[in-house]
Amino acid sequence: MKPNLLKSMICGVFAVGVTTAADACTRVFWDTQEHGTFVSRTMDWLEPTGVTLINYPKGTSYKANLGGDYTYDAKYDVTGLLTYGALANATNSAGLSGNVLFDNNMVVKDGKQPSDVGVIHYLQHLISQFADVAEAVEYIQANPGVTETIPGVDMALNIHFSLQDISGDSAVIEFRDGESKIWHGPQYNVMTNQPDFDVHLASLDRAQRGWGEKETQGLYTNLHTGGNINPEDRFIHASYYVSHLSEPSSVMNGLIKLNGVPVIVPHDAPNRVVNGVMTGYASEYNVTEHLQSGQTLFNYQWGDVISQLHYNVNKIRESGKQVSFRLDQPGLAGDITQLVIDSAQ
Repeated sequence: MKPNLLKSMICGVFAVGVTTAADACTRVFWDTQEHGTFVSRTMDWLEPTGVTLINYPKGTSYKANLGGDYTYDAKYDVTGLLTYGALANATNSAGLSGNVLFDNNMVVKDGKQPSDVGVIHYLQHLISQFADVAEAVEYIQANPGVTETIPGVDMALNIHFSLQDISGDSAVIEFRDGESKIWHGPQYNVMTNQPDFDVHLASLDRAQRGWGEKETQGLYTNLHTGGNINPEDRFIHASYYVSHLSEPSSVMNGLIKLNGVPVIVPHDAPNRVVNGVMTGYASEYNVTEHLQSGQTLFNYQWGDVISQLHYNVNKIRESGKQVSFRLDQPGLAGDITQLVIDSAQ
């Protein structure tokens, strides 16, 4: 059994930043006719999250829950991004990809067995164990995530999940009253945050009635949003613009097109009062990936660090190395694939 790459990171790093509720992050999925499948997400938060590119080979062990000692061994090679030391999005060697976004309405129950997987480890478990969305959904229906607490943090981490794979399948997963709520199908291609996903779908349906026929839509089309950065507006905004994407001319062209669809939240945009001070939840980074080729665009913008770079997750996985590479380093640019591989110990 290989050592757990994440074991030393989750408890120490993740506990730092989970301090308040938030309306943050957007995920958009795009399945094209001739150029494969793409997924893009933003990470919107009130401070830097320590974003780290990781890779671990199949056979790597990981805990089911921070509160126990039960471990699983990964069935697939996994490459992903850690924020606060836990997987925020990841892809495996079979072509299954997933994302974690904040969801203030999550309600889970305590686990009954040591093998029950906690919500913090849930994405890691799905990407480590299953080959495609349908296989993962079957598991999720019978095995919702359970309570998982972070040592030293006196509050729950509330999140929900999206999945997509190289076949063009997609799913959105919420936990309500300890049960799994799943929307499964390629039509579920946008996810933001609370309210519940069915509320977002109803709001989108109402908005679409006023858009008119697609061929008549243009720069003066009223999207029927408040034009702000709340999850409801971002959901409708992303849904509208992804619906207008035309077939890309290449994989890189597809990455560029989708990269511009999720709302990039400006720094200092007023969001909510935290400890008596108006606080923003700006987009720290956005990442856009092509599931078949592994080609990935990554943009970082926080403090004095700004970078636009790309890397190939397939080549990083094929190296067979355990990787942990900070992507918020100043001076990164261009293709960093080999730099990431060479950084492995």
